[in-house]
Amino acid sequence: MKFTFLLFFTLITAQFNQTDNENFLIESNQVVWQKTYETELSKETLIDKIKTAGKFENVSVSEDKLTAEIRDLSIDYKGYGESEMSTPMYLSRSSVKAFCIFEFKDKKYRVTLKSIKLVQKYDDALSKMGEVTEIETFALSKKNTEFKNGFLKKPSKILNYTFSKATEFKNDTQNSKW
Repeated sequence: MKFTFLLFFTLITAQFNQTDNENFLIESNQVVWQKTYETELSKETLIDKIKTAGKFENVSVSEDKLTAEIRDLSIDYKGYGESEMSTPMYLSRSSVKAFCIFEFKDKKYRVTLKSIKLVQKYDDALSKMGEVTEIETFALSKKNTEFKNGFLKKPSKILNYTFSKATEFKNDTQNSKW
């Protein structure tokens, strides 16, 4: 009975920990953001939307995959419902740069952001404009093997909102005649 209870508790705890990470994972001591979307859009339509979104550079398409770079993606803490003063400084004063992979399957696609870096938007007392910091500095502890509790609170939620908003593509229902 004790073993069954322990197994059940471990599985439940693991499930809660997975959802608390806001689509963030640790792979090879690096922070990775990954999310899968259901879609009614064709692969070709998705690729076209990604290319014309204005958020991705150096787009390269292969059979089931599209790779690109995100540069200067504004962190949307206001859209998430926070003010600049209630958002950690390293987020509110930075933009994001990352390597992006879109993988396509029937009626869904998965987005993976790797090499996530924060780029300082302007000079302040702590850093210079253009200064680049790996997200691991703020997100990981214990030799880059665990998420910091502080990161899993507000920062991961704001970044998840920002990344989701940038990578979710829906079918436009508006009339496209102009």
